Amino acid sequence: MADRFKYSEVRQKIIDAIRTYLIGPSDEKEVLKENPRYAYLVGMLDVQSDEEGDSGIGEQEIDADLAFEDGEGFTAGEEDDNEPISTTHFQLPSSIGISFYIQSNTESLNLDVTWGDYIQSTEKYMGKDEKERSRAIYTRLPMAETVRINFADFGRTKDYQLVCDSNVHIHVSRIPLKGGYSLVTAHVINKRKNSENSTETIMFQVELKAYAENGSAVFIAEHICREILTSDEFYFEQRPIMGRGRGCAAVWETPVDGRTTCVKSAFIPEYEFPGVSAALEGLDRYFFSTFTMLTKSKKTETIGKLNTLANSYEDWINNALISNTKMSNPDFKDKIGNKVIERCRDALDRIREGIHIIETDDIAFEAFCFMNRVIFLQNSIKGYSKKHGSGIECNFQDFINPKNPSNDFGWRPFQIAFILMNIAGIVDPKHKDREIVDLLYFPTGGGKTEAYLGLMAFVIANRRLRASDGDEYNRDGGVTIMLRYTLRLLTTQQRDRITKMVLAAEMIRRQAYPLFGKEPITIGFWVGGGVTPNKFKEFIEKLDSPLAARNAKNHVYKQLLTCPFCGKPFKEENFNIDIDTKSVEIFCSDPDCFFYRYNDDRIPIPVYLVDEEIYAKCPTIILSTVDKFARLPWDVNTNALFGRVDRKCSRDGYVAIGAEHGRHNSTASLPTSTMTNIKPFLPPELIIQDELHLITGPLGTVYGAYETIIEDMCTHDNIKPKYVVSTATIKNAEAQIRCLYARKDTTQFPPNGFEIGDSFFIREISVDDDPFRKYVGICAPGQSVKTALLRIYAIILQATYTYSLQEEYKDVIDPYYSLVGYFNSIRELGGAVRLLQDDIPKSIYHIKNKYGLDKQRYLNHKVEITSRMSSYKIPEKLNQLEVPCTSKDCLDTAIATNMIAVGMDVDRLGLMVVTGQPKQNSEYIQATSRIGRSFPGLVVTLYNAYRPRDLSHYENFTGYHSQLYRFVEGTTATPFSARARDRVIHALIISAIRLKFSNMANNSDAADIELLTNEQLDSVKKMIIDRLNIIKPSARVDAEEEIDRFIDWWKLQAGQKKPLHYYVVHTKEYNRLMNSYDQPHNEKEKATLRSMREVESTANMFYYLEE
Repeated sequence: MADRFKYSEVRQKIIDAIRTYLIGPSDEKEVLKENPRYAYLVGMLDVQSDEEGDSGIGEQEIDADLAFEDGEGFTAGEEDDNEPISTTHFQLPSSIGISFYIQSNTESLNLDVTWGDYIQSTEKYMGKDEKERSRAIYTRLPMAETVRINFADFGRTKDYQLVCDSNVHIHVSRIPLKGGYSLVTAHVINKRKNSENSTETIMFQVELKAYAENGSAVFIAEHICREILTSDEFYFEQRPIMGRGRGCAAVWETPVDGRTTCVKSAFIPEYEFPGVSAALEGLDRYFFSTFTMLTKSKKTETIGKLNTLANSYEDWINNALISNTKMSNPDFKDKIGNKVIERCRDALDRIREGIHIIETDDIAFEAFCFMNRVIFLQNSIKGYSKKHGSGIECNFQDFINPKNPSNDFGWRPFQIAFILMNIAGIVDPKHKDREIVDLLYFPTGGGKTEAYLGLMAFVIANRRLRASDGDEYNRDGGVTIMLRYTLRLLTTQQRDRITKMVLAAEMIRRQAYPLFGKEPITIGFWVGGGVTPNKFKEFIEKLDSPLAARNAKNHVYKQLLTCPFCGKPFKEENFNIDIDTKSVEIFCSDPDCFFYRYNDDRIPIPVYLVDEEIYAKCPTIILSTVDKFARLPWDVNTNALFGRVDRKCSRDGYVAIGAEHGRHNSTASLPTSTMTNIKPFLPPELIIQDELHLITGPLGTVYGAYETIIEDMCTHDNIKPKYVVSTATIKNAEAQIRCLYARKDTTQFPPNGFEIGDSFFIREISVDDDPFRKYVGICAPGQSVKTALLRIYAIILQATYTYSLQEEYKDVIDPYYSLVGYFNSIRELGGAVRLLQDDIPKSIYHIKNKYGLDKQRYLNHKVEITSRMSSYKIPEKLNQLEVPCTSKDCLDTAIATNMIAVGMDVDRLGLMVVTGQPKQNSEYIQATSRIGRSFPGLVVTLYNAYRPRDLSHYENFTGYHSQLYRFVEGTTATPFSARARDRVIHALIISAIRLKFSNMANNSDAADIELLTNEQLDSVKKMIIDRLNIIKPSARVDAEEEIDRFIDWWKLQAGQKKPLHYYVVHTKEYNRLMNSYDQPHNEKEKATLRSMREVESTANMFYYLEE
């Protein structure tokens, strides 16, 4: 593979092409054949209108900065409304400026002002008809002047007229601050008079640069000049904010100890965000080899390596934290230092405890070896399926051959450390760590998934190895882990990795039978009905709906497009849908596959896709979207997900406690079914929530309420499930987790150190050593976003095509060849679709002619990735993104909404254009992290100059991107607020009563509410109130009244003439307790969610008058 610096080189060439095309000039004294007003997009200052004046120029911005001085009400991620400022026409600005901090005793500064004027003239040329004609040309005249600012010459403000052009002014203001610092703002203003030739009055390529005459570092970081630091600011001291733009961005030389030598304006700023490494110095990639650690005979070596990790971490705590010079500052030590060290020591203690358990507990060590075997084999399956699936002939045995070092998988230190931290809480369910919610906080693409896949494999083995016939619960089987995502795209891509892990675990279980249980290790995809069918009756063809059965089958066929083991594409015949046995068996057609359909002892791929089969088979892992849990009050069969089964049907499988299940008569191929009483499974032990930052707002509110019943159903003998959550972007995680999971203790791993660039397990890599992801900002006041967008797309698409034809860059252009366009709404995306069809190709043609290029790029392959797309098409689109530029099928553009902000892992991608600043900073980070994973990435952000948030982010472009993670907003969830209780509290009560009391489980049992004892009803009430006491104690009294009121109302409905059911479609013969939230309903039924994403179609507003 080419050197990363070669990729970085062509990336910079693309940026230079953008800058030349949008700002200019291509040459200092260039001659244009088109009006520069329309040739260029940004970097221009027009004549100041009479209404503008300069009396209060910049005051609003300056006052906003002064608010920092107060140290009050400042939240890093807090933003105001972003509605466009009302404007009747697009107008070029007449001034730009920069703000920066200096010491108040600084005597003087120099300001360099440069720009270009274009002088119009005419030239003769020969037309196509060979007749002499005239045309306008524009010749660039470079302009420059240095203004010396003596602060002793004025008080607050001073206006300077340039010598080279007295109609160009420099306006300087200085505001003294506390602590001996001053805030200085300098503006350059075009005060020329309007002329007949308006182009000649416009200033082009304007730049303003501030520096000290002796070159000293007089500019001081913003945080130093404020008396009060925000709590997280010390982490970013090495990336200080040195200035802000006014109508432009500000950039500066690399700061040293919070000081820099110059600050200047930039219309197209760029900032390269550094990558991180999870490797530890002195330990090679395979130090924590899964192949080594899966071997039981190498226990001593394994324990030694794990202790090396713990010892190294302890040394880092002592040297980098305890001995840090910052700890000599008593204020820092008391407020920050000791807390950071305490969190790191807690992590170290848990790691050491995990090592001790593996060393002394034989079952835990067996489970640890199983985990390593699973991950090693999963990695082998991953490599084999990728190669074999692409049509390259290969043998699976070659991928598991330990003599080939490339077959090994080495744990990253943070991955194995995270697993060790959680071992105590898994092995001993009564351990204090069981109550801790562990937050795996690691940058996108860093390997979080493998960390919790390893933990999942350990939990599965530990549970089964500890199975005993004398236990109250059956540990051999049942749902062991619930793994939840928020978006379809996540479940689409992540399921492939997890499915391969399940295949590996099941293959090992069969090989070591019956050590790791007699029940197969399986996974069930429990997602929305629009993705997978809910019941097998949907496969039965009906005369009145001939396409319904076909559509249901298509949903199944599209869930696994290729064999997860060998990568061979699946066809319909690979899916054996049996309605009589209510099963979907999936086999592979490749004779070399472990799951070949014609093997004598053929084994189905251990995946369940239909809800009904999931309930009957109780898969080891449930992979679901979070909103699916709204099914709990609607279906008693969901009891099976929590181990609550008491019978097994010889034909169907397990039967949930309380569920009605009749006998099946014999058929031509099946005998009469029999029913066997069994003991329940142990409830799920581990609940994993990926992308925690998405569980916020209305979804988080509803989700947090439903978690009440989910945790209760997973609890046995006062032993609660272990929660693990992960994200790459979150703030105030403890408060959010408390609201969602009612757990008082949250531990982030890895815990932060004193610097953002080093927490031992995550180390920042300098961009000088390893180019990573470069952000480029563009804001075009005086232009429509549509105009700016089409010109940016056009120049990027043509530039990448041009470099793909050059011998020097053809091998490194592929990451930038397919442009990913990111939009904040489908409406905005729709506008881009139209541009791609017509305007952008025209603009590309114009660029070809303007620069005399040999070839033009044609846009032949375009895709759209949005929520409008069917779920089964998602893998197909993602596969298209993998196609390299050397193929005729390579995508030119892929435009998408925030659907791709998480979960889209395509290593090839290296280019994205973001249109408009996303509302959430976490979304911006997540979305732009989709690119640049394997190659240096390029993100071009187009800001809307007429949206306040966009403009603010543009003006603080460098500072914002240098401290990107600091600006992540805190998330919100209010599960037991008044309106949330209106929506879900009755659903919690119904869920608890249906799932906990077998005599209330079935549909018609809703009428028997009077049969429940006060003790039973009180237990349901206590479950809700106990949780509410942790999350929102102030609502206890109201909630108690609402619970009592609902139960009384339920009893009243049960006493009506028509029998009461939980739900019936038609109410002619029966009343129903619930009706779907999106359907019309009356006072005799409760509107109940079927999905956590349902919202009101109308909003009610109440107006109260005080008496």
